[in-house]
Amino acid sequence: MHRAGAYLAAADRVLPVLGHDALALPGAVRLGEPCDRLELGVVAGDVVVVGAGTLAFPALTVRGVRTWRPARVARGAVAHAATGPVRSALAGGCPAAPDWLAPAVVEALTATAPEQAVGRLVGRGPGLTPSGDDALAGALLVRRALGHVPPRGRPDPLAAAVRARLHATTAVSASLLAAALDGWATPEVVALVDAVAAGDLAATRAALPPVLAVGHTSGADLVAGLGAALDPLAATGRTAA
Repeated sequence: MHRAGAYLAAADRVLPVLGHDALALPGAVRLGEPCDRLELGVVAGDVVVVGAGTLAFPALTVRGVRTWRPARVARGAVAHAATGPVRSALAGGCPAAPDWLAPAVVEALTATAPEQAVGRLVGRGPGLTPSGDDALAGALLVRRALGHVPPRGRPDPLAAAVRARLHATTAVSASLLAAALDGWATPEVVALVDAVAAGDLAATRAALPPVLAVGHTSGADLVAGLGAALDPLAATGRTAA
């Protein structure tokens, strides 16, 4: 149970069940009640039955009424590079990140065999979503936005390395990393990534504060990973077709 709702362990994924004013996590069930009025009556270890459009908690049943579309970073069709002012806005608006974050992000994006660099990121740091995971998610999202994801059917060593390490972090963070590999994130994060990829300084400045406000350090770490990814992505050129 979390102040914003509950996270259910369902087979090989986590199903967030959240108040309507919580972060719109990809793959979440969003409830009609706000977070401060949620009374799901569930504790760790309780069994919740999921199926047929319902979530049967021990004390109540949640019924699905409508679907919603999570936010997704578009796969880049052409190579872009964030402008100097955009990069400066990211660096200036972001608190100092741990020293080990940026080098590991750069190595993960540039190494032919990124397993070691990914291993230095996934699961490293405190919190429900560790710092290394948040930074890696930011890098993965902007990598997609800048057109560096190989076409479907072609090998993607970075994606394979991330998927192979998902067991090394929390279940919630693993779900978010898996989503980031396919471009899914909260609307706030997608807006920032889109603005950076477009080189739009005004939009970047407007989108930065909501992301930095996420969690204790999660937003800042994600921005740090996003910023660290820009130079190596620009230097290596577009890897997509």
